[in-house]
Parts: sequence; C-alpha cells; structure tokens
Amino acid sequence: MTQNPMKNHRFWQGWLQCQRGAASIEFITVMPLAVAVFFASAESGILSLRQTFLDRALELTIREVRLGMITNTSSANLKSLICARMAMVDNCAENLALEMNVRSSFSALSIPNTTTSCIDRATNTEPVLTYEPGAENELVLVRACLVQDIVFPTSVAQVSVFGTTNQEFHLISTTVFVKEPG
Repeated sequence: MTQNPMKNHRFWQGWLQCQRGAASIEFITVMPLAVAVFFASAESGILSLRQTFLDRALELTIREVRLGMITNTSSANLKSLICARMAMVDNCAENLALEMNVRSSFSALSIPNTTTSCIDRATNTEPVLTYEPGAENELVLVRACLVQDIVFPTSVAQVSVFGTTNQEFHLISTTVFVKEPG
C-alpha cells in the first residue's frame, strides 16, 4: 500500500507553518545567555565587595599604625586586625599575605614592583615577603594579598580578572604611610 505524496506534502507544510512552541525555542536559546550574564554579574559584585572590604580594613589598620595607636606591628597582629574589620571573607588569616617595605624618600615617586606574591593554597605555602614595619618618619609601602574562592565556578570564563586561577581570585590592596613621630 502506497501513501499519497500530496497528503505527505500537506502534513510537512502544515507542520512547518505551525506556531505552537515558538516561544519555547526562543526561551531555550536566550535563557543560557541570561543565566551566564546573571552569574557573571553576581560574581563581579561579590568580588568588588570583597576588594572594597580589604581596601577599607587595610586603610583603617594602617592609619592606626601610622598614628602610633598600635604598638605591636608584627605580621600576625596586623593580619588579625585587618581580618577583624572584614566581612564576607572565608579563612581570612590563612589566606592573607602581608608585605611591608621601607622606601627611601627619594624613591617615593618611583613605581614599586607590581608583582605581588600571594599564598599558594595548592601547595599550602606562604610566600617569603619582606616585612619591615619602619621607624618614625620612614616611608613604608604596604601590600596585602587575599586569596578567595570563586563563588560561582561557571562564571570564571565570563569574569576575567588579573590574578584569577581556576578556582580562586587574588585580591590585592596597596597603601603607603609615614609613621608619625611619637
């Protein structure tokens, strides 16, 4: 028994002209892009908040050092003070590297080395950093590097930031101060 070719042709023509499900096709093509944009903007927002918290905590702590309100300027003490002033940060003390370098006043306008060493969590090693708290009237460059996990691992491709590895961000904050005479 053979089928009528005209009947088969009318079936396909009717099927191709059918509008049912057209919105589903548009939704399926647009939705992944919208979700990717949402996750990338959420990741960028969280990253920006954490960077702002690090900048503020470092500035407040170094201000107290500069004014002589903090006498114990050991790395561990400054790390704990910085971490106490931060919110939205996981394992701050373990993930924060702090560097202090005394600069001569003649080289104050020179740009320091921009490569900052951060904690390598893959090998569980802390970098060897210069830590010179400085004496009165000395110019001190302070850099803090905080390593934080990525919140949405799928958004790494969308959010490209310096210091980004596969699963973490490196947040770097820098400040300069001159210790006031006591």
